[in-house]
Amino acid sequence: MPNAYAIAMTNPHEALGLPQPLGRRLPHGLVGWNLALALATLVCGAIYVVEVNAAAVKGYKLGQAEKRVETLQTEMLAIQNKAAAVSSLQQLTARAAELGMAPVDKLEFLNPAAKSYALAK
Repeated sequence: MPNAYAIAMTNPHEALGLPQPLGRRLPHGLVGWNLALALATLVCGAIYVVEVNAAAVKGYKLGQAEKRVETLQTEMLAIQNKAAAVSSLQQLTARAAELGMAPVDKLEFLNPAAKSYALAK
């Protein structure tokens, strides 16, 4: 059993294909680690500022779009009210009278099932 364990053990840098361990490639000492930590902090801070700025711009555009939707809905309701007023029965009757049309007094209907035909005289 100890032989199988010893054969299976490999160095991590060899498993990753690196020429030397990762710890030996990083700068030694407190200054190197502080510089790496400061660089990581600056990168994360920059990413945060960029993302917050992008979210603020999207929020502003969304607010403008919502105002535009409200304006268009108001205009649509006004147009629907105007269309309803123009197509009302009183308006149509008044417009027909302006064009010189007379109201119908007696309505006659044809029954196509009764095989009746209209003949011109």
